[in-house]
Amino acid sequence: MSFISVDASTKSIAFAIFEDGLRAWGKVIYNHSSTNIYDKAGVIGKKSGALTQALIDKFGVKKMVIEKPVFANSPATASALALGQGALVGSAIFGGIEEVKGVEPITWAAHIGNANLKKAEKDLIRSDNPDASPNKLKVIQREFRKQRTINYVNKRFDLSLDDDDVADAIGVGCYALDKRLF
Repeated sequence: MSFISVDASTKSIAFAIFEDGLRAWGKVIYNHSSTNIYDKAGVIGKKSGALTQALIDKFGVKKMVIEKPVFANSPATASALALGQGALVGSAIFGGIEEVKGVEPITWAAHIGNANLKKAEKDLIRSDNPDASPNKLKVIQREFRKQRTINYVNKRFDLSLDDDDVADAIGVGCYALDKRLF
């Protein structure tokens, strides 16, 4: 069974196509001309709908697994992510996707060996960056985890990717493939 795995944001959609293994991957940048979230949702719907149709035509995908929105401390951020994913999923279904499943970010990440950082890892990052503020340390930790996902994907599929969004889409797909979600 072939499927598409998706890592989506309000700025882009990264995707991977799986059928017994990784077949294709890519990323579409939305290039919004408006800062209004409703305008952005319209662009997301149009572009992801066109992408979905092209992928269905080329690969015959009818199933999608998507990383669920992350918890955001900001209600505005949470709302924007929800609107963006709603537009994406709605247009994908309208375009021919027959089944969509969501997976929590930490679930797929832990599956590929990239769970939340342990205390020892955080302590090492802190000792390597003694002058960093708490916010800067969080950025460094996030970058460390992004690189760990990229490294996993590159090693598993003998690739040389450097885009963390595409690596995340492939990581989501690895979870779906290994767990036989479809």
